[in-house]
Amino acid sequence: MASQRVPVSLLGLDLSGTGAPRSWAGQGDSEAEAFIMGRLAGLASLADKGGVDVLALDARFRLGSGRRRDDWLDGALAASRLGRHTKTLTIAVSVPLGITDAGHVASAVASVHKATQARAAWQVEGGSRGLSARAVDDVVTALSAPRISRRTGSDANGRPPQVVVDVRRPLDLELAAARADIARIRVATLEEAVAARAAIHQAARDWGRDPQDVKVLVDVRAVIGADDEGARARAELIALLDEENDGVPQQTDLLSFVGTAEGLADLWQEWVAAGAADGFTVIPASVPTDVLAVVTELVPELEARGLRGAPATAAPAPRTARPVRARRGADHRVPAAV
Repeated sequence: MASQRVPVSLLGLDLSGTGAPRSWAGQGDSEAEAFIMGRLAGLASLADKGGVDVLALDARFRLGSGRRRDDWLDGALAASRLGRHTKTLTIAVSVPLGITDAGHVASAVASVHKATQARAAWQVEGGSRGLSARAVDDVVTALSAPRISRRTGSDANGRPPQVVVDVRRPLDLELAAARADIARIRVATLEEAVAARAAIHQAARDWGRDPQDVKVLVDVRAVIGADDEGARARAELIALLDEENDGVPQQTDLLSFVGTAEGLADLWQEWVAAGAADGFTVIPASVPTDVLAVVTELVPELEARGLRGAPATAAPAPRTARPVRARRGADHRVPAAV
């Protein structure tokens, strides 16, 4: 009797919060950059050895030195440096459109791809100012174009960088369906996740793609403790510190988990089995405590349940260079919570 196939799930880790706080901006302290980069390199190495598939840095990430006017490239700069501290995980970095043109975005991502030995991904910031379908298509086309080596006469690029789309609005869903290897969604309930993933897969079919080529990861902000009571106590403390430092309340549209690694694995298993997700992107509530818990506690628990499989660094299916345009009626496809 053939054994039942266990669904593969991917593990992402968003370390955007490890960047310099806003209070450090403009201070021009080179030691701040060295501190931030050293901490990030250590966490990335830990994640890489622990089996994380995708490490993400969004457009908010800052190194803190404040010496450059183009500090929105800090994520790409950090990702390039992480290439020598990691071996297998994909590093997804946001280089925002609207601030610069598509050619400069493609060049920055290509540099990260080279520095990481073909393990880069471009994360498209959903709902961001200046984002257009045509500009996204220009970047993806440029990244997928062959670059012929003068020495060998062959394609020097190898496989192109992957594309991660942060889905925040209907147009983002269309971009994910047409171009993404990974779609990141923000939902608060299982039902919303099921609906969002189904909508992305249907849109992918409409674009002539195999829907399984688009992996849907749910963002989850996690506080992981040895027991539920301890996790709740730490979550309350973190919430108080966040309000004091930033004055920004926690986002209600983001799935939040407070509990043990076993409890998060229970939720993970339930959502994957229900067709709500192909995995999760964990946003650690505190560093390094929750990152360490992900690697040493959550990953072994997921492996024991058969929920871990091939890493996201496997070569993505080739993307045909077709223009990305929002189709009529697309604005009514995505649940409001996405």
